[in-house]
Amino acid sequence: MKISEIHKGKKYLFSAEVFPPKKTGNMEVVIRALKDIKGLKPDFVSVTYGAGGDGAETTADVASVAIDAFDLNAVAHLTAVNMTVEKLENQIEILKKKNVQNILVLRGDIGEDSKFYDFRYANELALYIKKNYPEFELIGACYPEGHTEAESLDKDLDNVKRKIDSGIDFLITQLFFSNRTFYDFMEKARKKGITVPVLAGIMPIVSDNQINRIVKMCGVEIPTDFSKLVANNSGEELFEAGTDYAIGQIKDLIQNSVSGIHLYTMNKGNVAKKIFGAFEKERAL
Repeated sequence: MKISEIHKGKKYLFSAEVFPPKKTGNMEVVIRALKDIKGLKPDFVSVTYGAGGDGAETTADVASVAIDAFDLNAVAHLTAVNMTVEKLENQIEILKKKNVQNILVLRGDIGEDSKFYDFRYANELALYIKKNYPEFELIGACYPEGHTEAESLDKDLDNVKRKIDSGIDFLITQLFFSNRTFYDFMEKARKKGITVPVLAGIMPIVSDNQINRIVKMCGVEIPTDFSKLVANNSGEELFEAGTDYAIGQIKDLIQNSVSGIHLYTMNKGNVAKKIFGAFEKERAL
């Protein structure tokens, strides 16, 4: 089912992200995560893509498992990096055969072997898909604190607007730890004429090594209260404190009429269970 159809009649969406195994891995971990997430009745799950454009077939396989084995609505990631028209068309045909109707369109992370062929930016990829495969619903990414490579947040919002004009129907944000950052971003986005629904991306910090890696990769602001939380907790205590912080963020976002919550689960079913479970009663209303 398309995300827009799910969104009709709902105050907000609840969704989760999983990632496929690496080439040398297996499907056991992600299947276990999907099984746990299935019981929480998310509106959809998104399946990530390998860095540098690797792993498209595995992404399609995981999305297919989500649809066929667990009756979940699935969103498959596609990236512009290392993408040719021929490769894109092959991947689109695979997604069609696997009954995937939604695509998250990204430029993609750039690695040592990354190259750009027929597409350099997400909006170019979106424009091609929307023109040639209009049956797909397209989702895009946005960055409440601006993309790390952008000159400014204002310039980055111009890039987001290009995505919308190229056929993006929904947006999902990068993770953030300050809701004020999200609200300020939304105000600026609406002034830019960005009117599509925006789902807030939430990543609970549940292990000691997450925070430094995330800051390095994403350049997100770490609020003082969150910094203290990480410094004062470890192990199981950090799991409880980190998920409680995320639940607090989500409660505030819902109270302020967010279009949806997208949970970055890191393939941890226990994380999804605790956080989604905190909203089970109100989601049933």
